[in-house]
Amino acid sequence: MPQASILAWLSNKSTSVPEATCTKAESAHSNFTSAQPTRPLSSQQDSSHTNIFSATTATTSTPSQPFIGSARPLPANVELRTCTKTDIPHLKRLNSLLLPLPYPDSFYREITEDPTTSNLTLLAFWHDDPAKISTPEETKGRLVGAISCRILPRPSAPLFPNTPSTEVEKRMLYLSTLVVLSPFRQHGIATRMLDIVTRRAISAYGVASIGAHVWEANAEAREWYAKRGFVELRREEGYYRRLEPRGAAVVVERRVSVMDLVGD
Repeated sequence: MPQASILAWLSNKSTSVPEATCTKAESAHSNFTSAQPTRPLSSQQDSSHTNIFSATTATTSTPSQPFIGSARPLPANVELRTCTKTDIPHLKRLNSLLLPLPYPDSFYREITEDPTTSNLTLLAFWHDDPAKISTPEETKGRLVGAISCRILPRPSAPLFPNTPSTEVEKRMLYLSTLVVLSPFRQHGIATRMLDIVTRRAISAYGVASIGAHVWEANAEAREWYAKRGFVELRREEGYYRRLEPRGAAVVVERRVSVMDLVGD
């Protein structure tokens, strides 16, 4: 794993946060939505991560109105749950299919061994017969989507104009990966996973915003984020050096609001 961003995963741990009880879009990065795993949004180091939905050029986007989480119910076939050690091989396979660059083993160990990362990771399984999801004879279903996030300190300078001073030092929920298999992207799975993880991050860790890096060539992912209230703050040139077309990452972020706490 020669690139700086993936190597950084081995040494750059997220800020310590209190433990919380668990209650991991389509890949907006990669095949639709994956994100840079470790680097704070202010860093300019090269990265092989791919929130593929996921010289620095600032944008002048205006923050959108608070995003209201999806009220759309998931199909009965979909089961969302936390990731266990037995799920890791399947998660690795899913990410290898949807993300153009591999993640180190430390990324997957953190999902099962770090309480915070575990709490902020969801897996989506599809069951052909939803009536049997809770029955002993039901199989585990097919893994069709996953989200994994981390808690990072926000940059010292506010990203949005007129940011209240009380928000500047608060933590950020950072999307490391967000992927959904193409045939299952019309069911709202990615949005629901993000909604759930966002509520957990607000309640347990007091985050003030949600952020990600998006490959500039991934128009689908950028549109996905825009529809969900994210603002494109700036470009980071050379962020995805190993991707073709080689290019910049777009830094996206949105503030959280009381509406993020509305939901199941």
